[in-house]
Amino acid sequence: MLPTHIPPRLRYWLFGLLLLIVSAAQAADRPALWLAQKYPGGLDLQQYWVSEKYDGVRGYWDGTALWTRQGERIAPPAWFTTGWPATPVEGELWAGRGRFADAQSTARKVVPADAEWRRIRFMLFDAPATPGPFGARLPALAQFEKAANQPWVQAAPQWKETSEASLLKRMARVVKEGGEGLMLHKASAPYRSGRGDDVLKLKPQDDAEAQVIGHIPGKGKYAGQTGALLVRTTTGLEFRLGSGLKDADRLHPPVTGTWVTYRYRGLHDSGLPRFASYWRVREDATPVAP
Repeated sequence: MLPTHIPPRLRYWLFGLLLLIVSAAQAADRPALWLAQKYPGGLDLQQYWVSEKYDGVRGYWDGTALWTRQGERIAPPAWFTTGWPATPVEGELWAGRGRFADAQSTARKVVPADAEWRRIRFMLFDAPATPGPFGARLPALAQFEKAANQPWVQAAPQWKETSEASLLKRMARVVKEGGEGLMLHKASAPYRSGRGDDVLKLKPQDDAEAQVIGHIPGKGKYAGQTGALLVRTTTGLEFRLGSGLKDADRLHPPVTGTWVTYRYRGLHDSGLPRFASYWRVREDATPVAP
């Protein structure tokens, strides 16, 4: 406990600093999680379970606390995780379709806001510590949901698609209804950290993350504003992001050091994204390399 004579604003800052120190000390014990590859097409879909790709903040429950995929501590209200089993699970902290910004803002607060967490659901999609292939791990998610017995804890629905045509049709419907896309998880795959072909993502557009390293002055109607962001990817590639910036972004652009998400359509031979377009700020954590 912090002394009561410390001014409230200073107490808030000290509490945040203390939580960061504790999180850093504990992060080394967090297991490396899987990373999804882009769906290549032409696969035997009977080997995969399919679910919606929830556009939120990925959370890992280690049995006692919630963490981001980068090992940073998430601080929900105590009631949010009260009664959760000690079984480690992964899921998405999700505020609903089209509400990524709400989920991100809620999850990154050091001091949780009850009203904001009331709109968050934890959509379970894997159980890292449960042995066996993915198909055998699915019952652990249903058991976790039942044991938690809270409406905001839900095992993500999983289903099979019979053909590529039906898969693409389902993806289009999800996107039309405001979703981001689909995930495919190989039923026979054991839990493996890092990027591989066990877990695949299917979306209408590719997206990735880069760090803002500068601002390019605007010209013409954008004179006196930001014309484009100069960004660098996790692999060291640098390019400009001008398309997709709204007027508010040009007047108050993401500051240097900020991580942003951009959309693109394939890659040039140089590795640079084709038709890259700014999408949004990614504030929850520094992304991992693709």
